Amino acid sequence: MQDADDVSRDSGKRRLSGRIHVLGLGNVGTFVAHSLASRPSPPPLTLLLHNPDLYRAWLAKKKCLAVNTNGLDDIKTGFDVNVLHDKTWYSIPYWNKDGSAEHSKESTPNPDPREEDIEESLAQSAQDDEHIECLIVTVKTPMTAVALESVAHRLTPDSTVLFLQNGMGVIDEVNQKLFPDPRHRPHYMYGIISHGLARKDAFQVLHTGLGTTILGSALPANAVGEMRDKDVDVAPSTKYLMRTLTLTPPLVAVAETPSSLMLYQLEKLALNSVINPLTAIMDCKNGELLYNYSFTRIMRLLLMEISSVICALPELQGIPGIESRFSPERLRSLVTRLADKTAKNTSSMLQDVRARKTTEIEYMNGYIVRRGEELGMKCVVNYTIKHLVLAKQQGSKQRESGAIPIDILGEPKERKR
Repeated sequence: MQDADDVSRDSGKRRLSGRIHVLGLGNVGTFVAHSLASRPSPPPLTLLLHNPDLYRAWLAKKKCLAVNTNGLDDIKTGFDVNVLHDKTWYSIPYWNKDGSAEHSKESTPNPDPREEDIEESLAQSAQDDEHIECLIVTVKTPMTAVALESVAHRLTPDSTVLFLQNGMGVIDEVNQKLFPDPRHRPHYMYGIISHGLARKDAFQVLHTGLGTTILGSALPANAVGEMRDKDVDVAPSTKYLMRTLTLTPPLVAVAETPSSLMLYQLEKLALNSVINPLTAIMDCKNGELLYNYSFTRIMRLLLMEISSVICALPELQGIPGIESRFSPERLRSLVTRLADKTAKNTSSMLQDVRARKTTEIEYMNGYIVRRGEELGMKCVVNYTIKHLVLAKQQGSKQRESGAIPIDILGEPKERKR
């Protein structure tokens, strides 16, 4: 295996530490960090916890990540953590300098540490502004720019950031908000993960189905066709992260060229832009889309627009087979197959709507609408679907606020004035 020292010799630059930071400890982040810790010689791992409440939950879980497969928990420990408090990152290593576990200093475990205990723990910890070499981002797509803002000063042009998320267009947003100067931008990677994952508890996920992880470097915006694969500058940190992940068995990870990865992304985007919003709007499980005639009509119109936009994208010109791969007929077949395979599942967008969270609609149908406008195409169906989801999301929040008790009897008196 090519380790951090090998990469540093290849590059002739400062030696890589090999440390990997993980931002976002939901289903995907927990699974990826747990998988990396499962290696015979795991790399140094740091989990980025965005507030003291997460740190409290981490302590309550005895500093463990767990993946449950077939009813059995596989528990991993040994993770360092960084905790963000008052805009400052604090480093809390798992191991002490003498090689003992950090929590061994406590006489008895405290499953519910008080606020004062957390404050004291952070006050005794060292601030951490160390540069981040490899960062894996698994937060929900709408939260990416906000989450990355807190570590932007720790990323350098030698860093690599891997986005393991749904939707497309997040790198453009990150560059616009955080790295407007191309000279200061880190290197970017994308990943598509198809493992079946469900939340069981904080820092604990269910592995419900074996899948794959497809990885690749993100392409420069001005690269066109297959030539873009030949012009990508691969940083040492990118090589190291790619090799580490592809040699981590539980991830079942494969490396693809940037162009191939983009095609996989667009394929997944097309499927998500049908199943996610329709189930969110109609509050139904994925399989119910297959047994409603009206759904099939809307699905066909959506896919016709999505197909037209994808086939016209300038970055795909020159790549053979685009028209057939992204034809409405083939996409419809893929959607039908996926909806049938996940018939009993509740889509992530419907879960977000029910939980009154911001959905990823702007990075799915919203992305199609924006790219269509760039090409002079009006994607009316995708635009309508996008706003129906936004209306559904807003309606949930309004109902929640409307549930607050008010003095109804007092209202007529106010109006009589």
